[in-house]
Amino acid sequence: MPEPLRVREMEGLIHIYTGDGKGKTTAALGLAIRAKGAGLNVCVAQLFKEEANEVKSLDKLEIKYLQYASKHPFFKKYSKEELKLEEEKCRAFVRDVFNRLNKEGYDLVVIDEVGPALKFKLLDAKELIKLVSARPKQTELVMTGRGFPEEIIRLGDYVTEMKMMNHPFNRGISARKGIEY
Repeated sequence: MPEPLRVREMEGLIHIYTGDGKGKTTAALGLAIRAKGAGLNVCVAQLFKEEANEVKSLDKLEIKYLQYASKHPFFKKYSKEELKLEEEKCRAFVRDVFNRLNKEGYDLVVIDEVGPALKFKLLDAKELIKLVSARPKQTELVMTGRGFPEEIIRLGDYVTEMKMMNHPFNRGISARKGIEY
């Protein structure tokens, strides 16, 4: 049997975790931890995560962490002016992630909650496609979230849809620290 290729020797693929079910961020972070354990250079960028409890673990594992901590548009009603400002900040954050990806030579980059940023028009799909296409070809890219438009889904080499079958929220159980966030 031939020797398996190392990630750094092959073209990086695109992973998309989407859907209404729990586990998108968890799957992406699991992949980031696996990659770091294999000696890869990893970066995790999160949008809309104000209290990300995984940050301490990522720091201990020496995984680069970047955060865009504005309130998720689903949970906060923005005025038109506030939404325009959020759009500018969100786009600048994502551009910065891709600039770092190009300059700092990451083997795997996770951008968490890209789907909602696209859905709420805080990111432009055409611009994201250009950024994704211009990344170093060996960089594995993981994007998560609900609401990806079809043109982004088509970019994915791996596209996984998490489907909610049952959720404690339906029984009035709120999100629990360390489990859902």
